Amino acid sequence: MIGHRLYFFVSILFIILIGFFDFVTGAHISMLLFYALPIFLSSWFCGKTEGIVVAAAATASWLFVNVLHHSPEESDAVLSWNALTRLGIFMLIAYAVSLQAQLRKSLAREKLRASTDGLTGLLNKTAFRERAEEEIHRTQRYNHPLSLAFIDLDNFKQVNDNQGHARGDKLLQNVSNSIMQTIRKTDIAGRVGGDEFAVFFPETGEEQVRHAVEKLVLALDIVTSQSGWQVTASIGVVTCKGSCDSYDALLGRADKLMYLAKEKGKNAAEFMSI
Repeated sequence: MIGHRLYFFVSILFIILIGFFDFVTGAHISMLLFYALPIFLSSWFCGKTEGIVVAAAATASWLFVNVLHHSPEESDAVLSWNALTRLGIFMLIAYAVSLQAQLRKSLAREKLRASTDGLTGLLNKTAFRERAEEEIHRTQRYNHPLSLAFIDLDNFKQVNDNQGHARGDKLLQNVSNSIMQTIRKTDIAGRVGGDEFAVFFPETGEEQVRHAVEKLVLALDIVTSQSGWQVTASIGVVTCKGSCDSYDALLGRADKLMYLAKEKGKNAAEFMSI
């Protein structure tokens, strides 16, 4: 909202400045293109209403300057017609630009919706696979390390069975938020199953990922304990460099390590370096 207001006021300020230069240079020099710039700015970043307001302000500025420079040979009817013509042009610019901006935002929302898990806001299974495969190809090309963590919530079924799915969904959301707050911005997190999550750590070797996952285990232990149930997280972590397996193979290895963590008492992580 603050950003929209800023763009709007900047656009109005531009109109005033352009009007001043229009007056100084004389009405016979067209400033049509310059008036169009703030209209484009406000329509794109603020919306149709603000764009129309700026378009009206641009027309008023042009008309004011032309009244001051009004030539006796030019009739009021001509001046009025020219003002209406410019108003129509400015309005069309505002409408077309705002429509294009709205369409762009709608497409971005649809793209985000198609790649995002509706409950948690993390990447869904398909989108996570795509991002992970991109990182695997990049790792193979540049011979850089990467790590993949597979996370499963222990005893989560008890929450759904005893407290209902609404409480279980809330716990999944809290877990997702905790994951996003703990990992780096360059890391990739996704929900790959009902109570299963995965985190891809690009450019991350075994020692680095151990520190990152230890923080993650602690953070998840805190957020799950707040549910009032003994829900913990078991994590399997695979690290490779250069000649990595395929995504499915890496996820399969991490899955086996996750079950090994469960067998050893849960609420822990098991690591493997390829």
